[in-house]
Amino acid sequence: MSDFATAASRSEPTVTAPSTGEVDAVVRKAAWRLVPILFLAYLINFIDRINISFAKLQMSSALGLDDVAFGIGAGMFFIGYFFFEVPSNMILERIGARRWVPIIMVFWGLATAALAFVSTPMEFYLIRFFIGFAEAGFFPGVVLFLTYWFPVSHRGRIMALFMTGLAISGVLGGPLCGAIMQYLDGVAGIAGWQWLMTTTGLPSLLVGAAIYRLLTDHPDQAAWLDERERAVLKQSLGNQERPKASVKEGFFNFWSWNCALIYFLLVCGGYGLSFWMPTLFRNAGVASSLDIGLLVALPNLVGVVAMLLICRHSDRTQERRWHLTFCFALGSAGYAVTASQLGSVPGMLLGLCIAHVGILSGVPMSWTIPTRMLAPSAAAVGIGIIASVGNLGGFAGPVLIGKLSEQAGGFAVGMLVVACLSLFGALWTALTVRIPR
Repeated sequence: MSDFATAASRSEPTVTAPSTGEVDAVVRKAAWRLVPILFLAYLINFIDRINISFAKLQMSSALGLDDVAFGIGAGMFFIGYFFFEVPSNMILERIGARRWVPIIMVFWGLATAALAFVSTPMEFYLIRFFIGFAEAGFFPGVVLFLTYWFPVSHRGRIMALFMTGLAISGVLGGPLCGAIMQYLDGVAGIAGWQWLMTTTGLPSLLVGAAIYRLLTDHPDQAAWLDERERAVLKQSLGNQERPKASVKEGFFNFWSWNCALIYFLLVCGGYGLSFWMPTLFRNAGVASSLDIGLLVALPNLVGVVAMLLICRHSDRTQERRWHLTFCFALGSAGYAVTASQLGSVPGMLLGLCIAHVGILSGVPMSWTIPTRMLAPSAAAVGIGIIASVGNLGGFAGPVLIGKLSEQAGGFAVGMLVVACLSLFGALWTALTVRIPR
């Protein structure tokens, strides 16, 4: 019998209609225990993805990569991600996040550091593929883990708090990556992009060890909650036993595939921007790697503030469809402004800020839909499908923009195509998403 089944069999005190204040207090206590370490892990996770966009400023010439080859290499991460997403999520449900997430983090950290030693485009592609393979279970695994702990009424803001790691990684990661590239370049005879891969890859090993110590897989196992707190939290979650994950129920479910399409469109635009932002600023005349890092930080800072406000408002009203539609529309407008201002750093910053508000707010909003609409037996597989198929947008976006930029002689056409995809996402969300309040 699993640890969870054993814990669930203990008798818990019954709690009759806990007040909103009681539920809020217990959720707050659980959030302070669990979210900070997951936030830190996600921050490191995303820096390990965007570091390649800064490394491109040097490694393209070192490895002989044109824009199309770089787009393929950057996107190979998501091909590896695709193949291991669902299996990794099922392993997490079986052995628990406390054990599985540290294993994932050790492997992706070592693989990221290994990028410092590549010397050919093929080695670059293979290691990027393996990093995606290693990281595959982290994000959807955390999404699944949060459904074990936080009720639907609080899940939007909890997801937003966790996913601020994505935006903060841009705020901190941009200047950090730029500074490493600029000030460590040539130290000990090692290029700046090689230092970048080593210094951003290894911290995941330390955070993985901290997760093993601090995380608790289920409320029933939390010694840091008293009996009443466990019972209040369990009742707020619906007091449900989690059935065995069903591949059939997750795979043949409308919400798995509809949410996968929505997430694909968000990711396509988001990574289409993040992988090319340093290059856009370099093309606009910004020479210093540190200055580029500081410029990249600003849209992420604006985005994280907006994300917290929009997700809090969505939780307060318990409305998801129109909030997500608005986020898609805002992202589309931001891409269009960016496309029209590629020669102007202030104009491009405005467009990037608008796009980041839309996309960064839309991502946590999109994850409130499957966690509400998928049955517990379908959740592990369904969330894995959404993340794996959706993250193929991380391959499509960079490759699409790279290819179009090569053919058109600039990035404007690629940005406009991504703007159209986001506009389609707004229309699709408005027409297909129906969530009972």
